[in-house]
Amino acid sequence: MRRRGLPMERISRAEIFDRDGMLCHLCYLPITGKPTIDHIIPIATPGSPGHVWENVAAAHRACNSGKRDRVRPEDWVLYEELRLRRPTDKRQSARRAA
Repeated sequence: MRRRGLPMERISRAEIFDRDGMLCHLCYLPITGKPTIDHIIPIATPGSPGHVWENVAAAHRACNSGKRDRVRPEDWVLYEELRLRRPTDKRQSARRAA
């Protein structure tokens, strides 16, 4: 599935929260209350990888809102680390979706 020409995968929020250990990727503090999913590289950013497993991370609602559609240098680093950690079955499903 694609949106605006970008890959879009079904992503389990619970899996992302578990993967990230319920830590906000923006402030590095534990998330209490309702977590949100942040696009590490925003969909609106040219060159965005889209709504894929390695481009989403857990975040506090306030941190996510404060980041808006900005990309910090460390966001590309986190995206690349997650891309390398992506489970094999997710890589295969991403190829089929693309």
